[in-house]
Amino acid sequence: MKKKEPILILTFFFLLFCHLFYNLGERPLFGVEGRWAEAAREMSLTKSWFVPTINFEPYTTKPLIPFWLIKISGEFFGYSEFSVRLPGSLLALFSVFLFYLLSLKILEKKWALIATLLYTSSLGFLEFSRLAQSEIYQLFGIVSSLTVYVYFREKKSFLGYFLFTLALLFGALSKGLTAVAVLVLFLFIDITLNKRFYHLNWKLLISFLIGIFLYFLPYYLTSKELNTSLPFYLWFRENIKQAVEPYDNLRPFYIYFFYLPLWVAPFTLFLLGAFYRAFSLYRLLSQNEKLFLISLIAIFILFTLAQARRGYYILPILPFSILLISLYLQNSSAKTILKIYRILSYFLPLLTLSSLLILLKLNFSLSSEIIFITLCFFFIQILLFFYSFKSNHILISIILIFFSAEVLFYTNYQPEFSKSTEKLSGEFVYSLKELNNNTKICYVSIEKSPVANFYFYAKITEKVPKYDDFYPSLRNCNIVVIRKTILEPWIKIAKEKGFKLVSFENPKEKSKSYYIFYHYSTLKTPFLSAEKK
Repeated sequence: MKKKEPILILTFFFLLFCHLFYNLGERPLFGVEGRWAEAAREMSLTKSWFVPTINFEPYTTKPLIPFWLIKISGEFFGYSEFSVRLPGSLLALFSVFLFYLLSLKILEKKWALIATLLYTSSLGFLEFSRLAQSEIYQLFGIVSSLTVYVYFREKKSFLGYFLFTLALLFGALSKGLTAVAVLVLFLFIDITLNKRFYHLNWKLLISFLIGIFLYFLPYYLTSKELNTSLPFYLWFRENIKQAVEPYDNLRPFYIYFFYLPLWVAPFTLFLLGAFYRAFSLYRLLSQNEKLFLISLIAIFILFTLAQARRGYYILPILPFSILLISLYLQNSSAKTILKIYRILSYFLPLLTLSSLLILLKLNFSLSSEIIFITLCFFFIQILLFFYSFKSNHILISIILIFFSAEVLFYTNYQPEFSKSTEKLSGEFVYSLKELNNNTKICYVSIEKSPVANFYFYAKITEKVPKYDDFYPSLRNCNIVVIRKTILEPWIKIAKEKGFKLVSFENPKEKSKSYYIFYHYSTLKTPFLSAEKK
């Protein structure tokens, strides 16, 4: 190891741990996070391991591993944004170490480190490693499978096949058969391209049969607990039918031409350089370069041909892309692209410092903590800037400068300036419940029903009934929840019947607006910090 390298390594670990764990619970649950969080919380309430529910209705369209790990974390730490995101962040951390081990088998030691830096600073990794969603679970399964395979690919080892199957099983029970499709495709390409037909043996077959049994066992136990075969139908619909006859997520075929470069960003130019070298000098490529080039193209085509498309579906391509980029950097100088990134890195400290002025210009209030942390990151970038002039550390320093800017955004700016009407309304309903015994909550559904995020923050302990008409809900409930839209006559009728309205409106996304009617003459009222009459 070079004399100055330990400082860069320590900087990397500081930034990595900062990204994965600092302020992890500060951002309100975002998007579909609430489905995983609330379903796991209700599994704790119902003491079930095989039937996730949302509003105590079975939610069995998703594999179980994320629910299990979130449930364990929630029961150990208490359910919060931090506890439901913690398992994913830990898996993201483990995937970094596994990716380094994987890279050591494919690249020289220096380039294995650079590959790991590229992986952790990629937008695909950064975006999902702080979310309570299944994408990072699946990515961990894929990186684990790749690592095991590469370490055992020269042997006919039952242990290797079995560990590969278990890793693949983790990915499949996290997000479905996508992980299986990607890894089996990679296996087929490697066996065919490099004539590893010795892997087609009874040990591999037995391992796969055990894996198939373990894969379907949770579905069987879910089906048995519900006393219905519905989980198997939902498995077929979500994994097979969705690929050829999708009922949602109908995006145009070209969306992955946008999302592949996006998830590899900010180092997309290196991917373009890798493609240029691959297509212009294919005969000179190493065995591994050909393997990961063909695998990447095949995976891209596979996702493009599937009828159901969404941006994050193609995230499993990330490790293949990073390894191809790293092989390109190891085997070619990439001087022109490196110059571009070096020039860009000169501006990042300035951008970091000026971000405070930009936020003030946008009328955001800045806490002393935000200002202090921004200045700390600025000085880290200045330090890395000077290290970038050392010939042995140019690329590592440049990557870390970009990484630090991304970490600053994800750990400080995003949590600080993220607001959630789902959280505000849910916590308000919870505070009403805490102050008043025997509260009866219901919701009226005209356009939209409350989402799982709302239920998570409201901490419901029993099913919230649905009403199609507003007026009966006033007779039977003392807290009425409405999402997205209310009608003007309702406000007058509710007031006449002793109900008060508290509005939590999101002007940018009307579907995230919540309206809470509560019977103020019989219920104690909490402090209304976000009330809008």
